[in-house]
Amino acid sequence: MDIFNNLSHIDFSLFLLSAFIIISSIIFACEIIEKFSKLIGRPVKWVQNNEKDHLLLTENTQELNELKRDVKKLTEMFIDKQIDDMRYEILHFASALSGGGEFSKEPFDHILKTYEKYEKILEENNMTNGQVQMSMEVINDIYKEKLKNGFNRGEIQ
Repeated sequence: MDIFNNLSHIDFSLFLLSAFIIISSIIFACEIIEKFSKLIGRPVKWVQNNEKDHLLLTENTQELNELKRDVKKLTEMFIDKQIDDMRYEILHFASALSGGGEFSKEPFDHILKTYEKYEKILEENNMTNGQVQMSMEVINDIYKEKLKNGFNRGEIQ
């Protein structure tokens, strides 16, 4: 019970003020030691460690920024390659159809799915479609005609 009685007599505002003054004094003393050690050219060990940590952090930040740029560049290159491959596949298929090539339903289905993926990639990257749109019109027209009249099963290219 004496402990509780003693605690009830403590002036907590004075206690907090005293703690604040002590902590502030310690921080101020550390800063003075740090500045003085830098001034005389003989940094204290913990000051050297802080500087090394700061330098290491700065280097890591720079390397991370370079890595981000490289990843972004590789991503853009990959997307461009994907778009080019899909575009080529669609244009090649349309050209083969225009040249009289006969295909079963499966290649048509594949090209239609490829076109959906192609459009999605373009949309996600704020790009537009050009030649492929016209080729898809040709493919869709022939596909509709084949759906009505039937596909030639024996002539797959």
